Amino acid sequence: MRRVVYDPLKCTACKTCELQCSVSHSRSKDLLSAIFESPPPLPRLSVAWTPAVNVPVKCAHCETAPCLLGCPVGAIRRDRGCDAVLIDEERCIGCFSCVLLCPYGAVRLSFDRKRAYKCDGCADRVSEGLEPACASSCPTGALAWREVEEVAREKTALTAVRDAAALARGGELAAGEGSPLGAILKMREEMARG
Repeated sequence: MRRVVYDPLKCTACKTCELQCSVSHSRSKDLLSAIFESPPPLPRLSVAWTPAVNVPVKCAHCETAPCLLGCPVGAIRRDRGCDAVLIDEERCIGCFSCVLLCPYGAVRLSFDRKRAYKCDGCADRVSEGLEPACASSCPTGALAWREVEEVAREKTALTAVRDAAALARGGELAAGEGSPLGAILKMREEMARG
């Protein structure tokens, strides 16, 4: 199963993902033409800036989606074909229960503020064998279209390397080599000798 995955160390907040998402969801599918569409196409994700890290906030397409469970008119459904949680904007009554229930803040108000909209996982692009617009356009690879199992294997390998390095460093510290306390004691001995 493929998902859009995010690497927080690579995001520069360039907002290319937002731009390409807007174009992908425009009527014309063309940047220059989309600029003049009314209402303008809106991105289905938003890059949030914090002092420590930039985060593209998008729908996680939760297995037990609070937005889906809370929609009083059934305007939100799960498409098992693309494994995405989708909003039928025609059925949406604008109660915005989904906006209030989403734990990520990924559901937003439409341009006219009468309907809800959110990431649809680029279901149309994926069905054509293409990557979602945000992942295909990310210049730094902060967003990538990857197999979940592959990502899990990489994380397991990184954890093993990190743990092995920590254990090796722990052995050095226990022996007094390389530890700050060891350096201070050695310096005091040398100072005492003159």
